[in-house]
Amino acid sequence: MQNDKLIRCTSCGAVLCDDEIALYKKMINRGATEYTCISCLASHFSVSVESLTEKIAQFRNDGCTLFTDKKTRYLGVDYGDVRTGIAVSDETCFLANGVGYIKEEWAPKLALKVKEYVVLYGITDIVLGDPVNMNGTRGPRSEKAHAFADILRNVCLTNVILYDERLTTVSAHMYLSEGNVRGKKRKENVDKLSAEIILQAYLDSL
Repeated sequence: MQNDKLIRCTSCGAVLCDDEIALYKKMINRGATEYTCISCLASHFSVSVESLTEKIAQFRNDGCTLFTDKKTRYLGVDYGDVRTGIAVSDETCFLANGVGYIKEEWAPKLALKVKEYVVLYGITDIVLGDPVNMNGTRGPRSEKAHAFADILRNVCLTNVILYDERLTTVSAHMYLSEGNVRGKKRKENVDKLSAEIILQAYLDSL
């Protein structure tokens, strides 16, 4: 996703979320002149991303107006080996809508692209599909999703919820078959539809 209105880190080009922009505004008092994402900032000061995230939480708890809490809004993510589907809730958190997919295999770069959706839609929570086995146990794919969840937390600075996605892809293919969606168009729609199904299931559970 490309959006010229998004503010990007001067060092690495990553899109900055609201908390990172607010942190930059506080850094101005220390002579900061360039926008910097939390990863680059942590590297510059030789501290962990987790410590800076905790600092932001402290600022928020102390009532710093730069770090005001946003209204809850969810992003659904169907994590795939090649394509990752994306869905977003409406502002009432009642309905999910598939908005696209990301074609990227390398998890760190994929997380940066997911972050662009987080910033664009003002997301507070990510609902990530957890492909557990049919008997409820965690296999390699589930372990991979859990590892990606950790990356998302550090990159997007949001809460990440792992949600059981058993049969989600099967359901998506069934819906597309009923709509007679075939070929290339089917491939382009199944991932975002899977993300929509995951997110809608989670919203319905609330």
